Amino acid sequence: MQTIDDPGAALAVLHDPAFVVPPVPAATHGIAWLRSAVGRFSDGDAYTRRRALSESLLSTVDPAALRDAAASSPHLHPVQLLCTALGLPSSSRTTLATVRVVAAAYHPDTGDEPAADEAVRALVDLCGGVPDETTAARIGLLVQACDATAALIARARAKGLEAALRDTPPVPATKRMATRPVTLTAGHPDLVDPSGTLAEPGNRTAAADPADRDRPEVRVEPGGRPGVRVGPDGRPGVHVEPGERSGTRDEAGHIRVEAGEVVRVSLQGIPFGAGPRRCPGRAHAIAIAEGALSASASENPGGGR
Repeated sequence: MQTIDDPGAALAVLHDPAFVVPPVPAATHGIAWLRSAVGRFSDGDAYTRRRALSESLLSTVDPAALRDAAASSPHLHPVQLLCTALGLPSSSRTTLATVRVVAAAYHPDTGDEPAADEAVRALVDLCGGVPDETTAARIGLLVQACDATAALIARARAKGLEAALRDTPPVPATKRMATRPVTLTAGHPDLVDPSGTLAEPGNRTAAADPADRDRPEVRVEPGGRPGVRVGPDGRPGVHVEPGERSGTRDEAGHIRVEAGEVVRVSLQGIPFGAGPRRCPGRAHAIAIAEGALSASASENPGGGR
């Protein structure tokens, strides 16, 4: 599997409707049912409908209230905070353990699927007992926040929130499948703001989220040069995990993706994704992290000095 690590090419993939998420089979129970019923692994009308369900659920949760809850209860895991905000039971550690089992097997061919099947059944009961798309959306929000938001908090405590998002995004990569042959151009000269929205050079609008205002955009330079982040360190926007191969470029800087090919797309510099599938819970994840960090700062105002 090739990794699309050039920031311009990665943005092109995330915005191009020719790239879809690798499909999962339909199923009626367990973790396979959850995958087949959430927006994360859907496309087309099903994705539009299921994303709207997730956005509707998130619209009932005020990020500022989440920030305050995280600050006042720093011992609580993000899953527990979200459960409370969504009106679900959250006091038991069993709930968190159950979500963790599901999160470990959420992506195909990962985790302990028999254990995840049992955990999904428990979460369906927690959400009212009806295995429909709304229930799947609730579970999906908990699962997708589980490890990613906890990792963001841990990294932000070590190096600060901006640096954590810049250098070690909570989800390092995502996968897409080409529905037709595509030639990507490395170093496509666009800008992306921190929410993952493309903008033409010289025409970048102000960030809608106040949390974004001090975060640098990612600039991808023309001429095939790897993209660099506009910021004090100018770190390259490249991330390749062991065992993956970087997208192979020809002499003109083009990367060829064949029809049916699945590629790994680096999210370095765009930690919440981009395009029509960018993370709908971005503001909520940042709010929880900010609340947890403010609690840490209150507990250790001297910064350990």
